[in-house]
Amino acid sequence: MGNLEVDKKVKVFLFIMISFPLVGLFSWIFWDFVTDDRTNGEIFLDSRAEIECIGKVDSIYRQKMNNNILTLKTQSCIFQVEAYWEANFKSGDSISKKKGELIVEHYRNGELIEILDYRNIAKDIK
Repeated sequence: MGNLEVDKKVKVFLFIMISFPLVGLFSWIFWDFVTDDRTNGEIFLDSRAEIECIGKVDSIYRQKMNNNILTLKTQSCIFQVEAYWEANFKSGDSISKKKGELIVEHYRNGELIEILDYRNIAKDIK
């Protein structure tokens, strides 16, 4: 009962069953990366278009575990501020970023004070 050996055919079968899905996964990720003909700026804009955050800024803090990024917390969402815009916001301001759009409307005391456009940032991304 102390001698437990596994047949070579079983070892080969197990190796193939474990390695095949991993090779397939990494191949798919690599292929997707190589065949994506979007620029880095376009990838950046696509990711920012998916964000939606509308509300009054309750607090402002930095996410230590996320590269110390400035973050605005509203009642309904958490908005990560681009480095270009960090000095613009104060607690009590309001923001409006709708899904599918590339602009952030910044309000203070109920008045629109600026419109921030992600396309201006994408110009600098290579």
